[in-house]
Amino acid sequence: MALTFPSPTGSSEKRIGLQYWMDRVVELAEVVHNSWGADQVHDLRVALRRCRTMADALSDVNPSSGWRRLRKASRGLFDALGELRDAQVERAWVKKLGAPGDPVRKHMLRLLSSKEHKLRKGAEKALDEFDCKNWRKWARKLQSKAELFAPESVVFQRQAVASLNEAVELYGRARRGRSRIAWHRLRIGLKRFRYVVENFLPQRYEAWAEDLKRLQDLLGDVHDLDVLRTEIRLHCSELRPGVVAPWFERIEAERKARLREFRSKAADKESLWLVWRTGFQWGHELKPVSLSERRTA
Repeated sequence: MALTFPSPTGSSEKRIGLQYWMDRVVELAEVVHNSWGADQVHDLRVALRRCRTMADALSDVNPSSGWRRLRKASRGLFDALGELRDAQVERAWVKKLGAPGDPVRKHMLRLLSSKEHKLRKGAEKALDEFDCKNWRKWARKLQSKAELFAPESVVFQRQAVASLNEAVELYGRARRGRSRIAWHRLRIGLKRFRYVVENFLPQRYEAWAEDLKRLQDLLGDVHDLDVLRTEIRLHCSELRPGVVAPWFERIEAERKARLREFRSKAADKESLWLVWRTGFQWGHELKPVSLSERRTA
């Protein structure tokens, strides 16, 4: 008997679609304008990324100059928030990895605090320049173009499969080369696949959300740790090597633990790559697959 995907819940239905997320950007922009906390900055950037990702996917199936305008209008704010968010995340990692009174912790928190202050000024300027009125107007105009193909359409399934295949290839390169850049590229590739599924294939996303988010979080942590390691090398040269070396050891231990978990989910008998691929072999139905069939795949 075929195992069907669960029907999306009412709340998940409301959280998909270009119109929803473009409206959400305006709401969150007001929130961030009043409070620049890390969570608020993150939420606004995620909403912008969703809109930009959907614009990319929809431009392939229903070309329009509106998609390009959407991306151009959001680029400045998206980039500025990204830089600010990176500084906020690095501060959180420094606090986690170092005890109060640690000289590296004190030094890096001081530098990152100054950096965050400067980046916030840039983000505030980008937010002031973001035209919410035009954004709302584009949301109404683009909605009809966004609805040309229904959720779960074969068009979006093909896009998801292409993104998944690219992510699998990037994983092979990262596993062989093990370079920081290779893992970062895999993080971007996996994120692309996740957003196509999340925004256009809600039935599949409801079944896969937990695993997709966990893998993305693991690679996100690896990226953050790589950035932090680079920051420490750049800014702690004047500190004694004896107090800096333990930080590199802690960073490497945290990094290895996350890559080990990622590999276990991506390379074992129940590899998530194979689970996701089988989810596109029978249209809207996910049929059970035997272990021998998975190995063959």
